[in-house]
Amino acid sequence: MNSTEVINLLQESPLFKKVKSSLLAALLMKTTRRKVAAEEILMTPGQPNDRIYIVLSGRLRAQINLYDSKPLALFGVGECVGEMSMFDDNHISSYIITATDCDLLSIHHADAWAVLNESLQASHNMLTILSNRIRSSNLILAESMEYMQGYEALNFLNTVTGMYNYHWLSENIARMIHRHTMSHHPCAFILLKIENFGQFDARFGSLGSDQAQRAIAQALLRCLRPNDMVAHIGEDQFAIFLPQTEPVNIDRVTGRLLEEIGSTDIVTPSWDALPHINLSVGISQMQPDDTLDSLIAKAYSVMPGSQHDAT
Repeated sequence: MNSTEVINLLQESPLFKKVKSSLLAALLMKTTRRKVAAEEILMTPGQPNDRIYIVLSGRLRAQINLYDSKPLALFGVGECVGEMSMFDDNHISSYIITATDCDLLSIHHADAWAVLNESLQASHNMLTILSNRIRSSNLILAESMEYMQGYEALNFLNTVTGMYNYHWLSENIARMIHRHTMSHHPCAFILLKIENFGQFDARFGSLGSDQAQRAIAQALLRCLRPNDMVAHIGEDQFAIFLPQTEPVNIDRVTGRLLEEIGSTDIVTPSWDALPHINLSVGISQMQPDDTLDSLIAKAYSVMPGSQHDAT
């Protein structure tokens, strides 16, 4: 990958998306490339870190300990690791391990700060990444606390994705709608349905279908604002609550979600690539007397009969 290709990749990456190419070209001159073999430990909890790594090829995974069978997160091409330690005393909070052979771009924290100070877009991107990291951490913490305290019977979390489920959203949707409609802020509801989930499950089994659900969940978390809410209300359905969202902006939001899901790879833990998924989308504007069931019904009533390919 030459310099021009790296700059193009950076401009599509979460951290440097839409940052001026001249800034990235100057940054690139200060970076180093690092090739790392599969199953190497890139970062260790508690150790100091002064680098951000951008994945140019391959995949990284984050996990609490070395023997976890289920990673906290997976990072693919264009994604970054190490940014949290810029704000956390330069110490690492989890293991970062190469899941495959990787080509990484190494950026010193001081050079990253220089770009953030120079570019409002880069600063906005960093805030989005941090808010998504916090959101994911909160979901993991909520699930852990529920199990530790013996509240599994409440069944408020989807066990595959760790997101809130239908039961939780049904219990809380009225309060959420009331809070925002009383302040005269428009709210939107988006229902995403996996059209080919049955065939996907039959062909690849529960392992493949679980990975598809997790891939969608992670893509949604990357796109949504901190005050948006997403719930996994069925194996093939995700419900999204968008406060303070004007009707004219919903198509743009939906397009961004579909684009992000379509660009997300679905892989098994053994790194076998799975096909992309087909999604149907239903949108409804919230009213003060809506319930979760009424919102779902309205979303289904406007959902096109044809499939929407997320790719």
